[in-house]
Amino acid sequence: MKPSSTPRSGTAVMTMTDLASGPSGAQPQRRSLWIPWLFVGLMLLVVVVNGVMIYFAEHTFSGLDTQKYYEEGVDYNTSLKDAAASAALGWTAKAAIEPNGAADTVRVAITDRSGAPVSGLHLALHLVRPVSTALDQFLDLRPTAPGVYAAEVKLPARGAWELRLEATGGRATWQSTQRLFVK
Repeated sequence: MKPSSTPRSGTAVMTMTDLASGPSGAQPQRRSLWIPWLFVGLMLLVVVVNGVMIYFAEHTFSGLDTQKYYEEGVDYNTSLKDAAASAALGWTAKAAIEPNGAADTVRVAITDRSGAPVSGLHLALHLVRPVSTALDQFLDLRPTAPGVYAAEVKLPARGAWELRLEATGGRATWQSTQRLFVK
């Protein structure tokens, strides 16, 4: 059987022009005009949020954690030699921060290689908050027992603190760094 190219009786033949114009009496399809404006609005929102983040990044943190960054960089080799000399002494320190009412007590015990207390030192302490140097404090610890040095301090915040110790006695200079968590 051969297919017939003539339509059957009773069926209407529609052409491409008829399909494009739609059924008679129908209104043209309404386009959504708000979609391009939504895209523009979202892009403006992204630009505004990025602008706010750039403003706060530029105006809230300088990126410097120390005031004498150049001098510390130049003196880095001296710092390495001092650290090697401190390690050669073989001293160890055990530090603790104990709550004591309105103020806290920083207590440091220094011993030599054999475990004997090291007395007669002048001990300077630099308390550093790892997140910012704004809360740093400098203390001189006084001897309270053989090899034990202490001082009272008011810590402005609880949490992690780094204790940078520098002990001098006679011709010896010794440095140590410890991190403590204050509850």
